[in-house]
Amino acid sequence: MPLPPLYKYLDFKGALLTLENRTFKHAKPSDFNDTEDLTFQSMFPEEMEVALTKIEHGFTDIILQHINDPPTCSSPMKEQLALIQHVFRTNPKAADMVKAEMASEGAEPVFDVNYMRVRAGVVVKEINEQMQATRVLCVTTHKDSEKMWVDYAENHKGIALRIEPNVAKQSKFNVFQPVIYREKRPTLYDDPLEFIAGGLFGDLEARTRAMLDKIVYTKTLKWEHEGEYRLAIHLRQDEEPWNTDPYHPEEIVELYLGLAMEKADADCIVSMALAVNPNIAIFRMKRMPDGSLGFDSV
Repeated sequence: MPLPPLYKYLDFKGALLTLENRTFKHAKPSDFNDTEDLTFQSMFPEEMEVALTKIEHGFTDIILQHINDPPTCSSPMKEQLALIQHVFRTNPKAADMVKAEMASEGAEPVFDVNYMRVRAGVVVKEINEQMQATRVLCVTTHKDSEKMWVDYAENHKGIALRIEPNVAKQSKFNVFQPVIYREKRPTLYDDPLEFIAGGLFGDLEARTRAMLDKIVYTKTLKWEHEGEYRLAIHLRQDEEPWNTDPYHPEEIVELYLGLAMEKADADCIVSMALAVNPNIAIFRMKRMPDGSLGFDSV
């Protein structure tokens, strides 16, 4: 599916740096104005004790659902799980016996709730710290948002640039993805049984990628007005940290000047933009009779 028109709001200083250096700033999570953005708050939607009870009661059924699937977890669990699968295949009553034993009065709990609660907190903290190695370029589908001109373009003294990926050059901008807005920040796993099934039989690389995407491309409903798309780049191991990345000059296709820009600032920005891309289309924002924002071609 082709991308919609995407725009980057900049204050005047950011506009100068973006056009002069021909790079966009890519923020890390700690730079965001939403302090919970690009973070997880907990492992599961429910309390840990409830989640562990679900796992205990559903563990045998998960193995039965994957009775012929090779385990993908690490050793020694991998070999232990393969042995359990073999037992369940050769003795159909074995699974029922195990479930009955686990459900019997006085059966020892499989998990130490307090230990697992502490361990989950450590895991969430570690993942949130690892996310600091992610660089994100945020854009929007709205070029005429009053709030965004105020918040991100210096109260109409800045600019908005339209970005259009150069497909022929395999531009990284081709992989912008829309943000999904939810009532709450996502948990690390949507369901405790999915956590166990994926950990025992899933594709680790695919699970990790899906987990990172869920962190990066989810925001709360408070920010829904922004209509945001994101480009996320995860630093490779041992890669030197960076916060700017170049674009192809022809990918900056439209320039919108804030309605409160001084003439000298506007002239400066227009000159720099034309030096980057002589074919750039230039517009000046204006206030419409009904109070909304419009624009005229310059």
